[in-house]
Amino acid sequence: MADRLTKYSGLTTKVRAMKNKLLTEDQYLEMSRLNTVADFVSYLQNIPAYSEVLKDVNPHIAHRGEIESRMRFSAYEDFSKLYHFTGISEKKALLVYFMKYEVHILKIIIREIMDSRSIDIKDNTANKHFRRYSNCDIAKLLTSNNMEEFVENLAGSIYYKPMKVILSMENPSLFDYEMNLDLFYFRYLWKHKEEFIPKGELPLFEKLFASRIDLLNLLWIYRSKKYFVVPNSEIYSFLIPVYYKISQNEIKQMVESDSDEEILDLIKNTHYGSFYDIDVTENLGSQFEEILTGIYLDIFKSNPYSVTCISAYFMLKNTEVSKIVMEMECIRYGYPSTKTMEIINRKRGVL
Repeated sequence: MADRLTKYSGLTTKVRAMKNKLLTEDQYLEMSRLNTVADFVSYLQNIPAYSEVLKDVNPHIAHRGEIESRMRFSAYEDFSKLYHFTGISEKKALLVYFMKYEVHILKIIIREIMDSRSIDIKDNTANKHFRRYSNCDIAKLLTSNNMEEFVENLAGSIYYKPMKVILSMENPSLFDYEMNLDLFYFRYLWKHKEEFIPKGELPLFEKLFASRIDLLNLLWIYRSKKYFVVPNSEIYSFLIPVYYKISQNEIKQMVESDSDEEILDLIKNTHYGSFYDIDVTENLGSQFEEILTGIYLDIFKSNPYSVTCISAYFMLKNTEVSKIVMEMECIRYGYPSTKTMEIINRKRGVL
């Protein structure tokens, strides 16, 4: 413990200082009372955490996609601050989180190629720090006119082979590419975790990461069964082959369930359903996000001098960004302040 205290005292202090700058409930309430998206964007431009990524945005003509992308990129700015502050072992751990933002950028470019619904990300991705850490040539990827060019422009990166597999499919969809990127991200980090995480802290990382995988698998099974007509064999292909508090047999029972009622009963009887008293009549995604946030914060509180402080901060940061994006949407639709606050307080974040 003494070694960890010495090793992580500076990092923990830095993370706590950044955590204290996250938006307060009073600020969310104040924003919910704004009348227009332009007012909302102007408000954010005066918040230190978002002033830099929004500095060249005209609040009166900015659209949702642009603001959302820039807001999510602000988490990368926090990554960059921490990266320059940490030692060698912590830098390796931070690259785990950088990979998440790298995948996010790849998805934006794919969406632009396949359905032109994303935004111009040239200014953000030209950031010198992103170029330094990424093993992808983002500038080159931005010149891709189709998915064939995009995949070939990934040559030399860890994403080339998994994207090549999808490209070889017959008429692959946007969903196929995005899902495969997500699956690759989780599988890659789980397989290579010893390369990123200090040996003595692997149990903490495994608890955090495996809990997230468990809950994602539950969510993907539930949504595939309820909202999409997906063959069971295809559902299995979407799942991450890591089993922490959910057994393979429980997964099999849920995938092969015949009704919404059956799968909800199975979820309720899992470790997460019983331990956290999941209400299957309410939004499962929001409850899973709340569970995961609680797990992250509990581990951070009991192990503050470890790389888990990084995990906890980025969980809170991503939750904040999701709530801001949702609040902007509520203002765009003219919702009253009370309804907006009710909605964003259900919007916990992203798994």
